[in-house]
Amino acid sequence: MRLRHILKLLPLLLLIPATAADARLTGKAGAQAPSIPVPPLRESWRYRCDAERVLAGGTVSLTRLYADEGKLDGGDFMRWTPAAYDPQRPQRPLDLELSYIWDPARQPAVEPRAIEVKLRVGIETDLPEVALIRMQRPFPVEPHGIIGSTALSTQVFPYAAYDMRNGHGELPLGDLLAYAEGYDVLDWTLVRPSDRLGGDKELARGTIDIAALREAVAAIPALRTMLAAKTAEPKTRCERVLWPEHILY
Repeated sequence: MRLRHILKLLPLLLLIPATAADARLTGKAGAQAPSIPVPPLRESWRYRCDAERVLAGGTVSLTRLYADEGKLDGGDFMRWTPAAYDPQRPQRPLDLELSYIWDPARQPAVEPRAIEVKLRVGIETDLPEVALIRMQRPFPVEPHGIIGSTALSTQVFPYAAYDMRNGHGELPLGDLLAYAEGYDVLDWTLVRPSDRLGGDKELARGTIDIAALREAVAAIPALRTMLAAKTAEPKTRCERVLWPEHILY
């Protein structure tokens, strides 16, 4: 689906520094290569229908697009960002987002496992080619207290060879919530996996607000009801906007 590819590319495109593009145009002797003409941005009109709710832990929004003639175009796009999130100044070392694309013809309900947890990490040293981020819950045993932990892990990859200090990973929200049952907060650790020469190396650590993620999921049914009321008449109740036909990259 074209919209799915566009939405997945947007976060990565925003992270490409201008200097990286400049470097690709520099020859061996430092001379600038001939400039490549950029094709004009093609846009067409869409009706954008939105429903949004500001919660204690963040903001949840649903967006549905309709073609200019009023035909459904691309299903729903959901996004959750934590409170105080600023894309221009991401919180280091970890930012979280939730997102999904919902096809109303095939998905009458949204399962938590279909919602993606986007993990964006940033540290002050280079990431390994593959790192692991581990969500950990304590392992209490009476009467001895906390004696260990279990972990849910997923891989984290650097964005590119020119940006090794920022990386990304993802996992299904349903898996994370099932693992975190009974906890409102989980610890996380970013590690370089062990090899034959030594153990795991810790690169960063922090906490994840599980209660805020549950709050976001609980808000989705009401938001879908709000969106359905708007999309009953998209031409009169939604905003007409210019929407890109494709992303230039």
